[in-house]
Amino acid sequence: MNSRSKQILYYILPSAGGLCVTYLYNIVDGIFVGRGVGALALAAVNITVPFITALVAISTLFAMGGSTVIAIRLGRGDKKGANDAFMTALVLTFLLSILLLIIGMTFSEQIARLCGSSERVLPLAKEYLFFYMAFAIPFLLSNCLAIFVRNDGAPGLAFGGMCAGAVANIFLDWLFIFPMKMGIMGAAVASGLGQVLSFVILISHFIRKKGDLRIGKFTHSFALVKKICNRGVPECFSQLNTPVTAFCYNWVLAGTLGDMGVATFSVLSFIYSLANAVLSGVAQGLQPLWGQAFGKNDKKELKTDFRTGMKINLAASVVIYVILAVFRVPVVRLFNNEAELVEMASGALPIFAISFVFMAVNLIFTAYYYSTKQTWKSNIIAVSRGILVKAAAIFLVPALLGETWVWASAAAAEGITLVIIFIIGTHEYCSRK
Repeated sequence: MNSRSKQILYYILPSAGGLCVTYLYNIVDGIFVGRGVGALALAAVNITVPFITALVAISTLFAMGGSTVIAIRLGRGDKKGANDAFMTALVLTFLLSILLLIIGMTFSEQIARLCGSSERVLPLAKEYLFFYMAFAIPFLLSNCLAIFVRNDGAPGLAFGGMCAGAVANIFLDWLFIFPMKMGIMGAAVASGLGQVLSFVILISHFIRKKGDLRIGKFTHSFALVKKICNRGVPECFSQLNTPVTAFCYNWVLAGTLGDMGVATFSVLSFIYSLANAVLSGVAQGLQPLWGQAFGKNDKKELKTDFRTGMKINLAASVVIYVILAVFRVPVVRLFNNEAELVEMASGALPIFAISFVFMAVNLIFTAYYYSTKQTWKSNIIAVSRGILVKAAAIFLVPALLGETWVWASAAAAEGITLVIIFIIGTHEYCSRK
């Protein structure tokens, strides 16, 4: 393995691991709640997934937008400009987290209803969301800081900080749900305290002044805010794919396969979130390298890193698919042992998981384009994949082909997005000829 390949792995492994840890909070809550509180509580946690994952997606608008600007400016040797982008994005994320804390705690019942909660699940979903959103500030800031720490040359610390919070969450989930009998509230508080620990570890990087970025006075401007938002929109829409998928599936399944269908997707959505985290993490991990190479105008390095990233993501998606196909029954039983649910979910999983292979390719193209200032291309891909095509496929595939095809909707959406990418590439090639 050459030095460049080692550097790529040095960035993408902590990135993928850190994003996995972010989604593991809900997954671990689902496992403990499903086993320690009951099936209704598991459904309540799943009902909140669209809203909570949407928060992660929205926060990437500033975090990934800022980190893209930072990487390009550092590649050009502009440390002052990079720090201005860092502080602007950090302040924007902090202000956003305050706003979302107020909205989440004030309108927890309305949000739960909007996400498709039934009357039986509503009290539990409302309770979980209320206490989860009480920790919105450390939740969003820790996700943001992990990206900035990685861009500041410390991907290992970024991963370690997120892992520490996840380990704390696992222990506290057990403590609050089983010995202390705190129910679904205990799961939400455990997640929040885990995020607090991650935040403390990650902020220490800047307090100790270990890299080029500093917390302090900075030059802010509307032009810089606009630039950060423009660079962050593609990744924001790309990450919105997870909540849009969960939201649409919850509504469609409630009207087709009923409660058992919704319960089945409760399991599939946790698996989907984790697979998306791995594949998105690889793409996000390459972003600093692509940005710096673009800033230096090193086309050879860009090409090499793109090919390497594509190979890694495709290999990861195939490995994930094989594991899920072979061990689908044990994977489903991690969440619940009810025979009917295990049968339906284990049958749906191999079909649903085909989407991961297409997703691997789509995510690499999206990240490459926004990292190299080809924003319009990444916007088309991200909006198509994350919202328009995905929503249309989930509603139309079962309506046109029958409800048994509902689990193939995600793969259909990702496949159509890949065709769109091919069309964009072909159009650009023909335009140059």
